[in-house]
Amino acid sequence: MKSIIICEGDTDFVLLQYFMIKVNGWKEFKDSGFKPIKGVNSRDFIKDSHILTIISAGGCSNIKEVFAAVIRNNKNAVLDDERYSKIVIVTDNDESGTEAKIVSDLNSVSMNNVEIHNREWTELSYTDETSSKISFSTDVLLLVIPFDENGALETFLLTSIAKQNTYDAEIIKKGNAFVEIADPDSKYLKHRGLKTKAKFDVYFSIRTPPKQFRMRQDILKNIPWEEYENVREVFKELGKLG
Repeated sequence: MKSIIICEGDTDFVLLQYFMIKVNGWKEFKDSGFKPIKGVNSRDFIKDSHILTIISAGGCSNIKEVFAAVIRNNKNAVLDDERYSKIVIVTDNDESGTEAKIVSDLNSVSMNNVEIHNREWTELSYTDETSSKISFSTDVLLLVIPFDENGALETFLLTSIAKQNTYDAEIIKKGNAFVEIADPDSKYLKHRGLKTKAKFDVYFSIRTPPKQFRMRQDILKNIPWEEYENVREVFKELGKLG
């Protein structure tokens, strides 16, 4: 079985790789050949006879186009094992209306009789566009994170840490408050997305020794996210891939 996870950016891309390896037993395989648009990052992982592709779309605005490419791939595939049987889309809940917008985008691409909804597996049925005209189905799961507030994956990760550790929760609270007032003219933090990332970086600049604080990728790989109950709960459906 082939599966694919489409995510928004670099933080998601690194965290999802870590989670699928640590929690669900996948092994890194190779650089993926599936790069349907310029600027995407994608890696293939293997478990038993199953293949998983994780692809970073390079921004929320590109998710619709990448999803459309996956649907086209499935319709044009000659062999059944060339199709993605399960598709997961992970994106940030940046602001009010984000969920409705991504749901609308995905449904406009899927062109199916059933609608895709957040946090639900949806079965989409198609007939391929090759001469064989074989019928097949694809299961799709949308995860707009965080579920219960506006924010990004970084918001969700900080919330997960705060729920599990009261001492760290206080550090996160103070760091968030600092970021909100540190740049009153928005000279550097020009939009809310940059503030979100700054809050994440402020917390980890305190928690992480300087020699380890080199890149966001290093931070994400050095935290045992599988031990955080909130993270495991949100990503539990990913265990159904392979």
